[in-house]
Parts: sequence; structure tokens; C-alpha cells
Amino acid sequence: MPVHPLQWVRFESVACLNPLLEASLLVVDPQAWFAARPWLTANPRSLARAESLDARALDALLNTREAFDGVGRIIGLGGGTAIDTAKYLAWRTGLPLILVPSALTVDAPFTDSAAVRRDGRIHYTGQVAPEAIIVDAALIRTAPAHLNRGGVGDLLSIHTALHDWRLAHTRTGEPYDAAIAQQSASLLERLREQSCEIYAVSDAGVRLLTELFCEEVYLCLQAGSSRPEEGSEHHLLYTLEYLTGRTYLHGAAVTLCALVMAHLQGNAPDELRTLAGACGAEYRAILTEVGEDALVAAVLRAPDYAREEGLPYTVLMETPITPARAREAVAWVAAPLPPQQLQ
Repeated sequence: MPVHPLQWVRFESVACLNPLLEASLLVVDPQAWFAARPWLTANPRSLARAESLDARALDALLNTREAFDGVGRIIGLGGGTAIDTAKYLAWRTGLPLILVPSALTVDAPFTDSAAVRRDGRIHYTGQVAPEAIIVDAALIRTAPAHLNRGGVGDLLSIHTALHDWRLAHTRTGEPYDAAIAQQSASLLERLREQSCEIYAVSDAGVRLLTELFCEEVYLCLQAGSSRPEEGSEHHLLYTLEYLTGRTYLHGAAVTLCALVMAHLQGNAPDELRTLAGACGAEYRAILTEVGEDALVAAVLRAPDYAREEGLPYTVLMETPITPARAREAVAWVAAPLPPQQLQ
């Protein structure tokens, strides 16, 4: 049986790391390190700045011998890049690992593989189990609120992912577990019921988001794939990042792509948009950053990208998406919200 990631979670102060730092390599992003300093009175044995998930950058860090001298464990402190960098280094070295998310922007702290980019394409590499995942609500609230609210993207994606999974079962005979799908859908109900806590980034909201991430990851482990949470919305984001050569704030970007794909699926897009708004996911900032033309181009390129990468069957493999349909979906996301859907 797979291990539930909630067993590694400890809801306590980041100050618990102080006795461990002198023998640790601390992998950080600078803002998280600055935010955590009031609680961290000790200094790490080594300090590494996480700047890129490009495979060459990760391997260059791995080959920096002085960074590992006298190191007994790796601690990842920060957002998704720091967390995935720490996971990759722990996997490659076999050193014990502790993860400390400084914002709940993505489910990465609770998954067992590391996101690595090779030639601009995302791949999930390795398998590593942490000693602990420290979730400190006070530290998490030092990040801008929109970062934590946007983390719901890796839960909102369930809406489109389950549609794609059922479609793949119908079209290709791919195995489909109705019980797991139902449990995954129930996570959205819990999110809907307590969306106000997510918006407030309250202690209850931090705990809820942590628990939902852990449940979502565990369901994927049970299914033997990411089907309960990942479908055409993630594939669209991978395509967008490949075409633009940029990375975007993951949760908000996944939310944007989920809304586009829900519209293309004919899959209750208004319902999903209402939930995204209730949680405060600022997907419109990503759309402004990307631009409508670039997003339309990614929608049109996504089917070929998915085939080239051998990604699972989704609505992207159905009847080709025309430029008119792609523009309609993006325009719907970009349009002002109806009064009943405003926060």
C-alpha cells in the first residue's frame, strides 16, 4: 500500500529546525530564507540558493562538492523551486530530507518526485520520502496572500482531470477507478465548503489546504497515476511554458488553464470559475502576464505537445480544436465576471 503523505506532516514552528541546521544543507529561495530568519537562530552547514529546475542547473549544484561537506541531511525551505531542488538532491545523494513550504502554492511538498526541466519540457524524476514536512502557518502567512490562495489550482484541476480520465476510459479502455474518482471529487466539495478559510489564509485554511493536498497525492498513489488530479489543464500549462520559455506561478497558472479546458470540455466552467473566485485564485494576473494570443497558441499546440511527450489521453486528443474555439474559450476566461460570480 502507498504511504499517505499526511504521516510526514508536522504542524509546528519552523524553529524546530534550529538543532538540525549545523549539520544540514539548506536549500532556499531568498525570500523564504529572509522570512524564516526571525525563527531560525542557528546557521546551516551549507546554504544553496534554488534558482532553476533545469536539469543542468540541478546537476551543477549536485556537483558542488563543498556544499555537501559535513552535511547529514537536506532541508528544502521555500516555494516549489526550492522544494523540488531539495527533493532532487536528496534523491541523488540518498541524504535524509526535510521539507518546509514557505507558501502553499503547489502540491510539490507532498509528492515523492521532483519536477525537472529538460530542453524546456517538464519531467517528474526520482522517488524520495522525507523525514518530515514542517507546515508553519505563521511562516506561510509571511508570503503574499495571493500565493497561498492560488495554491488551490492543484485541487481545482481535479474538475477537468476527472472529465479527461472518464473520457480516456470511454475512448481507449484505459482503466478507471470510480471509487477513487468519487473521493477525488469530494475534495472539491470540502474546498467549496471552506473556501472562506482558504481566502483568509487562516490557520484552519492552511491546515485544510495541507490535508487536501495530501489526500489528492494519496489518491494518485492509489491510482498508480496522476489521473485523479492531472489532465488537459496541466498539459496545456506544460505547452504554454514550453512555447514561451517561461515558468509561471503554478497554482494560479493551473487555475487559468483549468478554466480554459473546462470551457472546451463543456464541463460546468461557470461552477469552476465561481469556486476559483471564492478561494481568491488570481488567475487573471497570469493571463495578463501571458497574453491572450500566447494562450490561444498554446491551446492549439497542446494536442501535438501531449502526443510528443506521450501524455495520457485527454480532450485534447478529440476532434481538433479550431482557432475559433480556442479564442472563444480564452475570451470567456478573460471577460469580466458576471455579477453573481463576483467575490
